[in-house]
This record gives sequence, structure tokens and C-alpha cells, in this order.
Amino acid sequence: MFVKSLKRYGRIAICLLALLFSGCSQLVPTPDPVSITFVYPEYNDVALYETWVQQFNELYPYITVELVSTEGLTFDQIAEKNTFTASQFELPQLQAQDAVMSLDSFIEQDEALNLDDFYPGALEVFTNEGRRWAIPSGIDIMMMYYNKDLFDQYGVAYPQLGWTWGDFLDRAIAVNNPSNDVFGYALQYEGDFAIYEPLILIYQHGGRIFDDLQAPTQVTLDDPLNIEAMEFYASLIYDHRVAPAPGNPLLRQRPYPWRGVYEGRFAMWMLTLADQGGGRWGRGWDINWGIVPLPRDQNAVTMGTVDGLFISSQTAHPEECWLWIKFVSQQMPYFLMPARRSMAESNEYETKVGAEVAIAARTAVEEAILVNPELLGFETALAAMQQAFQAIRGAEVTPAEALDAAQRQSGF
Repeated sequence: MFVKSLKRYGRIAICLLALLFSGCSQLVPTPDPVSITFVYPEYNDVALYETWVQQFNELYPYITVELVSTEGLTFDQIAEKNTFTASQFELPQLQAQDAVMSLDSFIEQDEALNLDDFYPGALEVFTNEGRRWAIPSGIDIMMMYYNKDLFDQYGVAYPQLGWTWGDFLDRAIAVNNPSNDVFGYALQYEGDFAIYEPLILIYQHGGRIFDDLQAPTQVTLDDPLNIEAMEFYASLIYDHRVAPAPGNPLLRQRPYPWRGVYEGRFAMWMLTLADQGGGRWGRGWDINWGIVPLPRDQNAVTMGTVDGLFISSQTAHPEECWLWIKFVSQQMPYFLMPARRSMAESNEYETKVGAEVAIAARTAVEEAILVNPELLGFETALAAMQQAFQAIRGAEVTPAEALDAAQRQSGF
């Protein structure tokens, strides 16, 4: 009798334990509702982020994510929000204002986060003072676009992976027809691209403007290889005449050179990956266009910027913010290339952008210099370099004279 009772109570205990574990989720207190904000770039489609929020809510129903566009917001207003996207060039200002929190403790405790999956350099540009301040979400890269219709019209082979400066120049000359306002190349005269373009040529040729791009201490603007690269740069305008010279009516068209791209005036032009097809211009390109990595010389080099996901130091909900930005870092970015190698090499990415774009982007990212924001501390040198590039484009002085003057003005 005693044995039977013991067996009966044993079965009851087992049943109670089964009920306990099967219903354990009911015994864990439901987290209190939390609301956080996320600032997204104004040129992106909010519908994409709304989809992400819906998917995120299925995982964390107690967290409400409010989407806010950057449109109309100042830098300080953006930095006050719980989470937001910014490039590596905005990190110094964010740190100076103590506007963002370090992510080290979250990263160290999150065993599911594989840092090795991010492209080399993408994490490093958000690392300063030995601490990580953002998770990379997307990479933008300078690429070469070309008008397939013009190449077909002149019977010229399209640019290919692995092409060189010589290949580039041969093609630019072959499709060049200045008498009809058609040029082989849309050399940049204004804005950031007017700096990036000659800078990329310098590094492709083996030159350098700093002794070390990641930890700069000296300026080397007058390096002989820099001068050679800028001689090639100037030759596109004044010797080979494959790019419009100052005074050409095309330069007065606004915006230059993008209006000329729409009108089929340029066979090739350098632009960012994110601008593919004119998607961020408000009007798609009405031409049959192609894309390849930039041509190489001594080195295969391009420049890239990284968008990172930050958590505001003012947030009252850092844990929930971490869950959100980690989730966003696993989603396919709107215009940019994924910062995670597994995503960039996925069929999903190729389906999204097309095989031609995906192959070009995957190749170019391996050649990209992801510029360290510490370079912004050399303001005098960078300003002198910019003036030198402008003088070279205007044929005011020789490349050697321009870069020698810039070196003296840099203070090094």
C-alpha cells in the first residue's frame, strides 16, 4: 500500500514538474512596454523600415519602435534620438558631444554576434580610444558607371573586371566626340567627388597623402607618385580631351555632371554604389547603364564610407536599443552594400540589385579604403590638398607646383 502511494505521488510530482516546465513562460514576468525611436535617412523608403519594425515586433512585442526621418532635423536633434544611423565621419563630433554610448559591453555579452562576418575595416572605422561606438550596417563604394548605349553606338567593348588605366583611357578616347558634346569621361569639378576622384587616382598609382591612413602623423602631399597621378588626371582634360575643360557649356548645366548623364553626354562617370540607376536622384536614369569597379593602376583601390548604427547616450532603454540595432544590422540595407559578408554574398542580395551590380560591388569592396575619421583632424592639410586639386583642374599651375605648394601650406 505504501509502495502504491509512493508511486502515485511520484506520478503526481512528475506531472506537476511537466506542467511547471511547459508553462514556464507564463511564470516569467512580461516586460514592461518600452518605446524607442530610430532615425532613418530621408532618402530611404519608410516602407522598408516599417516592414522591419513589424518583424522586430514579432520577436519583441513589448518594444515599440517609432520611425523618424532625418528630414528637417539638425545633427544635434538626430543625436538626441534613441538610435540612429550615421557615417564614420560623424563619429568624432558625436564623441566630442558625448552623444553616443560605447557598445563594448553589449558586444562582449552577445555570443550570437559574429564580428568576423563584417568586412575588414567596417568595424574599425567606428572604433576609437579602444572602444566600439557603432555596428556597421552598410557600405558605400566609389564605382565606375558607363553608358552601354554610347559604347554600342561607337562599337567599343564594355569595361570589364580587372581593367586598367590604359583600358580606361582607350575606351574614353574611342567614344569621345566633343564636337557633338559627347565625352568619354565626366570628370568631377565640384563637391566631395572633386576631392575623392583625384585622391583615388593617387592611391591607385601607389602614392599617398598621409604616412598612414589609419593612424596618420605626417602629410605627404608632394610625394613623386602623387605628382605622376595628377599628371594623368590633368591629361584627361588637356591632352586627351576626354573630359570637358573649364569653360565648356556642359559645366554650366546644373547639376553637373548628372544632367549630362541623363542626356547621354558622358560615356563613363565615377559615382557611389548607392546612386546606382539614379535611385536617390528622384528620377531613374533613362539610359542602358552598366557598372564595374574602378580601373586599377599599380593598385586596385577605391574609397568607401560606412553607415553605422548608434545608441544615444541619452536613452533610458539601452538594452532594447541594442536589440533593435542588432536586428537592423542583419537586414538588407536600402541602397548600400551589406556590411556583413554573409549577406553581401547571398542570393538575396544578388536578387535585390542584380548580378552585375552584386559582382561589381563584391569585387570593389575588397579594394576599398574605408577612410578613418581621424583624418578630419588634419583640416589645414586637407584644405591645401583641395586647393591643389582645383588648381590642377584649372591648369593654373603644374601638378608638381600645386602639390609642392599644398605641402608647404599643410604645416608639415
